[in-house]
Amino acid sequence: MNYHLQENRSRLLRKVLVIFSVLLLFTISLDSQTKTDELKSAKKKTTKTTKKKKPKKKSDTLLIEESSIKPPLTMDSSLKDFESSKTTRSKKILKKEQSVKGVVDKTKLRTNISDPEDDSMSGMLEWKIILRDDNCNLELPSRYRNWWYIRLDGVNNNVPTTLNIEGDGFPGKSVVIPVYSYDRINWHRLSPEEIVNTSTKDNYFNYSIQKIFDSSSTVWLARYYPYSLSRLEKFLKTLDKNPYARVEKIGNSTQGNPINMVTITDFKVDDKNKKRIWIHARTHPSETGSSFVVEGLIKHLVSDCNAACKEADLTKLIFHIVPMVNPDGVAMGNARVTPDNSLDLERTWMKSSNNFDLVEDTPPETKAIHSTIVRLAKKGPEFIIALNIHSKNAYPNWRNFLYTNFKDSKPEYGEQGDSLFKKQLDFAKILTSYYCGDTINVRDSEESGKLTEKKHFPEMWWWLNFKDSVMAVTLETVTGQNGCFEEWITYQDQLLLGESLAKACGIYYKYYISKDYFKYQRRSDDIEDLMKFYIK
Repeated sequence: MNYHLQENRSRLLRKVLVIFSVLLLFTISLDSQTKTDELKSAKKKTTKTTKKKKPKKKSDTLLIEESSIKPPLTMDSSLKDFESSKTTRSKKILKKEQSVKGVVDKTKLRTNISDPEDDSMSGMLEWKIILRDDNCNLELPSRYRNWWYIRLDGVNNNVPTTLNIEGDGFPGKSVVIPVYSYDRINWHRLSPEEIVNTSTKDNYFNYSIQKIFDSSSTVWLARYYPYSLSRLEKFLKTLDKNPYARVEKIGNSTQGNPINMVTITDFKVDDKNKKRIWIHARTHPSETGSSFVVEGLIKHLVSDCNAACKEADLTKLIFHIVPMVNPDGVAMGNARVTPDNSLDLERTWMKSSNNFDLVEDTPPETKAIHSTIVRLAKKGPEFIIALNIHSKNAYPNWRNFLYTNFKDSKPEYGEQGDSLFKKQLDFAKILTSYYCGDTINVRDSEESGKLTEKKHFPEMWWWLNFKDSVMAVTLETVTGQNGCFEEWITYQDQLLLGESLAKACGIYYKYYISKDYFKYQRRSDDIEDLMKFYIK
């Protein structure tokens, strides 16, 4: 009896102990879970606190490194996306960018990029913009520093924004009046009164822009109207379905950008009785005016107007147009030379042992143009005009002009030289008749004291191989205050010049090739009459 009672008590005690142990374990587990939840909660709070960014002070400036400069994903109607460098050399160049300083001791790295879309300056009322040499190459002439293009964000529309520009290579307020835009499509000139504190030091022009901008908080500014690689690409796409135009790639640049050529003619008519006209532009990246001229020319040639009025008869003519010779320089935001070797492509037409070929190490951009011309010349029909289009920083009242390598009665060139010089003067007269009257001049080319055979321009090659049978000449548009319009040149003026150029090519063909004109339209052979277009 006692034995069973004792055993029952033992069992009861064991049950009590088990229940107590379970309760104790549950309490410990609950406490542990509570502490874990508290730790997780604290960690989340810490993470959220870390992600919160402190608001920037108005005077702060971000440091934009090379890796953060990326091309936009969309193509714009007026700008070229800044392209990341494609060679080791170009990447090294980007690390030598010039500084843009604000009113505080902060520094922001940037290049003279072609499109500032992904590299803006924001939150400041005053900036210092220091222009760099192309590729940071200090051996280049000072006049090559003539391009900048920026975007400002967070613009205060109640007080003036000040930009202090240092190091422009072409001195003079009478030459440099920058432009601005609120949408990168419609561009406007600053007024001369908004250019202040001008000075010249060590061959460089320094000046300040002070302007209260309109309601937009974002403003784009440039030294001159931008014409980007993406604008060209978009424009060329509009020609895809045009029956008069074909676009083809004739080569690649050093960095792999396509060198495109537009061929414009009536493709339904056999080429054998036609004549060819060669045109190329934008050898120098900052000379955006040449791109507007080419766009205006192409638009007119493929328009319904031209098909009706036949000023440039596409049943008789074939236009070959290379709109952008130096796409690498344009993409880099250079003013004059290529990004890789700092080459001025205008001076790379160095003949080989014979006059027709160029030297072995000719850069690919020049090779693409030369080899295409040679191929077409051998195939036929023949060329009659070769135009090399540029755009110049010119002093007030300079008109658009042709650069000639010839003068009247130079014995070195004989009768063929005289003939070519007269054709150049006559072409200036024809072009003038379509473009604002008395406005196209003829000037001596650079290096005028050197024989044409010793120069390395494209016109040298044309002269050596075709003499006066091809009217080869450089057309220089101007970017300043033009004597004809008595106002600052706009990109609309240069589009109109392109249209006038197309018409002048058609009239030149009638006068010198087909001779299909009325007697009263006969051209004057009087050299004295033509010499009024020549400026010594």
